[in-house]
Amino acid sequence: MIYTKKSKSFITMMNMVHLGTNYVWISYESLIIPIQIQINSNSNSFLLGIIAGIGIGIGVIVSIFSGTISDRYNFLWGKRGPYIIFGTLFASISILLDLLLQNVFLGSLLGYILIQTGTNVSSGAYQPLFRDLIKQEQRGFATGINGVFTLLGNALGLGLSGYLITIHLYDLSFVIMAIILFLTAIVTSFTIKDDDIHHIFVKHGTRKRGQRMLYSVSVDRKFAILVIASFMFFLGISGLSFFELYYFEDVLSSSNATYLVTISGIFVLLFSAMGTAVFGVLSDRVGRLKILVFASIISGIGMALIPMFPTFTNFLIFGTMAGLGYGIYFSVSKALASDMSPIDSSGRYMAIYNIAVGGSAAVSPFLFGAILNHFNADPIFGFTVLFETTALFYIISIFFLLPLRSIGGYKASSVPGV
Repeated sequence: MIYTKKSKSFITMMNMVHLGTNYVWISYESLIIPIQIQINSNSNSFLLGIIAGIGIGIGVIVSIFSGTISDRYNFLWGKRGPYIIFGTLFASISILLDLLLQNVFLGSLLGYILIQTGTNVSSGAYQPLFRDLIKQEQRGFATGINGVFTLLGNALGLGLSGYLITIHLYDLSFVIMAIILFLTAIVTSFTIKDDDIHHIFVKHGTRKRGQRMLYSVSVDRKFAILVIASFMFFLGISGLSFFELYYFEDVLSSSNATYLVTISGIFVLLFSAMGTAVFGVLSDRVGRLKILVFASIISGIGMALIPMFPTFTNFLIFGTMAGLGYGIYFSVSKALASDMSPIDSSGRYMAIYNIAVGGSAAVSPFLFGAILNHFNADPIFGFTVLFETTALFYIISIFFLLPLRSIGGYKASSVPGV
């Protein structure tokens, strides 16, 4: 396949959907779901883990289905764009519906499932865009911009949603989420529209072949190792946002935990966004694997130190280290996954890679919720166990990366034909 070099403005606008999606996800994970659980139950950590795990788990399945379907079956004007629009429209409507459902536990669960379903229809379709449209030597830059928008979306969600909730405009925060989510999806879809048409593949002609395409989840062995390594890394951080509010309340004894969540989130995420773009571009030149190992090390150190120095200032410092590592790993691992994906199955491969991100986000709330619930009588020790467990996951992820050394780091020049 012949790629054309894309302008920086094209790559930037193509990534806009990540801002809206992550704005919604972080608002729900760090603020809305924890608040809804506090209203509806006294068993906060355990039920929070259940809602987060079920909702995100369903989202991962939807993402795989959407990515695989969009590999072969286009509709309306293109291959990926219509799925992005349809998914975010469904999610935007679901956000507004959640206002009516949130007063009971099952209502909160259903609302979150619907939102995860819609956003992951969109996510499954836009993840392969780096492989579909971007030359390999530009993918580090493209996924770096992806990481920047992901982190800026998180910062915007914490800042704006947190502010609106603090000044008692809770319902308005839902409306703004729905609007921002849909508008950013429109920008991405119309940016890629002409290229989306040009990259439609021929549909399979038989039902049997189509069924094999839909249900196969097999991938190259090295790609599978990357997915496992990334799963372990993201397992160490993806579920923490759900419990940050409780850490500030139970360990730091804050009387305004929502404010601290907002401040720490913006500080950590904005700092991380700067490093994400730099290391994304750097990975095009020096190779992806070295940077992934570096990200795992600094994240592990930062997370291990948080419970040893339990003050808000230290949380900001060590949390920034972990957040920087997350931003770097998020963008560079996605670039590496794009490099390793076959062009005719990029949707399926990138959806399976998304198991590392979404799957860990589904498992970790169950795990962390169980830890905190077990040590409910001693929340300080419970959070110490939680943070040290996350540091262990980072170390494990490094050992899974080591077998990939034979691929030469996947510099932009090391993989012919992509």
